[in-house]
Amino acid sequence: VAQARAAVAALCDCATAASHGDYVQCARNVATLRVANGLLPKSCKASVIRCAARSTCGKPGFVTCCTRDRRNVTRCSLKRDAALCRAPRGGQACVKTQPSCCDACPAGSCGGPTATPSPTPSPRPTSSPGPTGSPGVGSCEQIGGPTFADVQDRIFTQRGCTLSTCHGEFASGGLDLRPGSSHLELVDVTPQNPAAAAAGKKRVAPGDLDESFLSQKLHADLAPGEGLPMPLIGPLLPQAEVDLVDAWILAGAPATGIIPGAHCLPPLQYEPTQAPPPPPGGFQLVLDGPVLQPGQEQEGCLWIQAPNATDFVVGKWEFHLNPGTHHFALFEYNHPGAPATGVWTPGDVGCISGSNFGDTISGSPQAPYFIDVFPPGIGRILRAGSYIGMNAHYFNPYDVPLQIKVWTNIYPYEGTPQHIGQTIIEFDDMFDIYVPPFTQRLETGVFTNTMGKAMHVFQVTGHMHKRGLRFTAYEPDGTKLYENFDWSHPIFRHLDPPFVLQPGESIDFECLHDNGVTREVRRNANGDPVPLQFGLTTDDEMCTLNGQYYFVD
Repeated sequence: VAQARAAVAALCDCATAASHGDYVQCARNVATLRVANGLLPKSCKASVIRCAARSTCGKPGFVTCCTRDRRNVTRCSLKRDAALCRAPRGGQACVKTQPSCCDACPAGSCGGPTATPSPTPSPRPTSSPGPTGSPGVGSCEQIGGPTFADVQDRIFTQRGCTLSTCHGEFASGGLDLRPGSSHLELVDVTPQNPAAAAAGKKRVAPGDLDESFLSQKLHADLAPGEGLPMPLIGPLLPQAEVDLVDAWILAGAPATGIIPGAHCLPPLQYEPTQAPPPPPGGFQLVLDGPVLQPGQEQEGCLWIQAPNATDFVVGKWEFHLNPGTHHFALFEYNHPGAPATGVWTPGDVGCISGSNFGDTISGSPQAPYFIDVFPPGIGRILRAGSYIGMNAHYFNPYDVPLQIKVWTNIYPYEGTPQHIGQTIIEFDDMFDIYVPPFTQRLETGVFTNTMGKAMHVFQVTGHMHKRGLRFTAYEPDGTKLYENFDWSHPIFRHLDPPFVLQPGESIDFECLHDNGVTREVRRNANGDPVPLQFGLTTDDEMCTLNGQYYFVD
């Protein structure tokens, strides 16, 4: 356990953790990999994660508080402020500088006078400075240069490499670039690409750019058979970011410490997305939303009338999004009458003003570019005269204003489709979500085929909010149908061949919610811990099964 915790300390920087949840997830990844590599007994994994969870890492201002009661029993707790570390009746209390309760309070540790607390460092803004542009505590400028944490945060995370469908949970190419995993899976590891492996390359060969496949991917300097440059979507990385990766490799690819000869990256620049050309034979929708100031967040909906004069069979949706998006989704209006069109309505979460919650036509996760294409033989009808709701959720992390703006290209289906796709949505069981503070609970749901004929399910996904740890769905025989661990970037699993759900059969699904164990506890306006319940904001919770299916006539 001590060696595993030392590895966590080396790979998961307590002082610069973006949030407590991120730090604990990093520790969990380190522990999981050490178990897989035979370096940590499986029975000890929970102890490593528990020590990370009972720490101040990623909790600015929090302290470890040791108390000793009159029976000489010592306890440790986390307090939001040193002033809240109070002695029990007849006992003593002291604030400690160790970030984890696993280290802070050995027996009898409060025998002397109360210690003066050391301030907890603020999270390091490696992705961008605050609105003033000044560096924060522990920033690259203040510590004297960049570290691997800057490579992780600014490049792997901010550039979307850690998305579930990229190098996140499902590890494209066998590579997991999430915090806690990336260094172990890059350095001195042979790539899965056969051509690169046959050439004797490593993902990262410390001190050798010519043998480092990562550098060649970023430079687009690839031999035949070595695949495509990275990132796969969008332009190549800015030269300053590529130079930082190269400097890190040349310095020996250290897990910690300042990278010699490297320069701090300039603040992340806001670069508006360029308008794409309209699709041939199709339609283009444009969400021209409001401008957000630095630090602002907003979700809303704008309804428009569908642009097609006759029913239109869609074969592909293509999305181009300004930076800052959390998600974008399209909804079909199904309420009585007609909606007000051309008006952006802040707070209209999921376009619930005119559509059933979660009843999406298509959409994009957090990415500047995304394609949603149906499997061969399947199209989707966009009805003439219908109304489409454009739902966007944006946050501005930059130091300049940004606009909520999304282009949607709707491509026609080529030929005549064999099947017409329809939407699955099930959320009836989520309204009783109730997770007391500092606990985890499973919320279960069930979707039953009541249509009287077989449903051929070709796409499935799930929806949770920020305290959702895991979404899992099961076939009627208990076989796992779908699983996702990334609430903000849920994967869309395409099933080929489709899964056939017979009349009367059900898909069971469950969400594991965490209210203060490894995720931040839900608090009320006074700062008091409160139960986690259903709600529309990301600070509340949800658990919905979504997907698409077709009938065979």
